[in-house]
Amino acid sequence: MASITYKNIFEAVTDDQEEANELQTRADLMSVIRDIVVDNGWKQSQVAEKIGLTQPRVSDLLNGKIEKFSIDLLMTCLFRLGFRFKPSYKNHKLTMTVQAA
Repeated sequence: MASITYKNIFEAVTDDQEEANELQTRADLMSVIRDIVVDNGWKQSQVAEKIGLTQPRVSDLLNGKIEKFSIDLLMTCLFRLGFRFKPSYKNHKLTMTVQAA
């Protein structure tokens, strides 16, 4: 029996590489937000107040309902939680650092 190997798990649900990459990015951002919330011991109501969403939307975010969130919204949520991504391109190399907002 042959096996299939994916570089990105979302390649299993779409043949569109761009869509698979976008889904992976959203999943990664959602995981980071969930980790920040858990690490700080925040309740969903506290998170809702910090990021400007309703508690049910925070529940969707923390439960990985990826189809309900854009990359833009997730980046805004991270900023409101105190983090900012700073991309840099030097010597043909792209890097991304995270800074306190």
